[in-house]
Amino acid sequence: MRKLLNAALLMLFTVVAFAQSAAKEKLAFDTPKSSIIAMDPARVDPSDLPLDRVDQLHLTGNPQEIPDISTWRLAVTGKSLGRELSLSYADLMALPMVKKRVLLICPGFFADYVEWEGVSLSAVLTMAKARPDFAGIAFRSYDGYTGRFSREEAMEHLLFLAVKVNGQTLPTVHGYPVRLVAEDLYGGRWVKWIAEIRVE
Repeated sequence: MRKLLNAALLMLFTVVAFAQSAAKEKLAFDTPKSSIIAMDPARVDPSDLPLDRVDQLHLTGNPQEIPDISTWRLAVTGKSLGRELSLSYADLMALPMVKKRVLLICPGFFADYVEWEGVSLSAVLTMAKARPDFAGIAFRSYDGYTGRFSREEAMEHLLFLAVKVNGQTLPTVHGYPVRLVAEDLYGGRWVKWIAEIRVE
């Protein structure tokens, strides 16, 4: 009976995953940005779009200069961790990397499509021994800007800490040394110049 139940659950998850994938609208190569900015990133497949150049990317926020990258640290804190972390840039660069082309949409304003590379949030949570029942995560920038995600959002979406864009080191204006990439979520939550990740 248990085997039948497990098989039924597996089939259900497969059907749901297929339905979610099938529900995405594949964007044509020449889809204008003026149309994309009105779309929900979770409902479109941008894989046929041309990549934007780094010098074409839109600028938002107040760029934060890091005077000495050798002393820079990313704090990973919070009551839902088994241990808090203080990660150097070298620590991050030594971790396994995720590389993914992800569409950023700032609704009504702009859309950018590039290839990001960085460390998955799940890898950092594993290092910090995060409890599986944590409530949410907040990413705080050096300029005070904060993006918050529920546990469900953090688990259901690809979130990673980008250190490169289109194969080159992340420019200061786009979040150096590290910024958040949150696939299928609007760009206003993609925090740049991350100083702290807090897990509640």
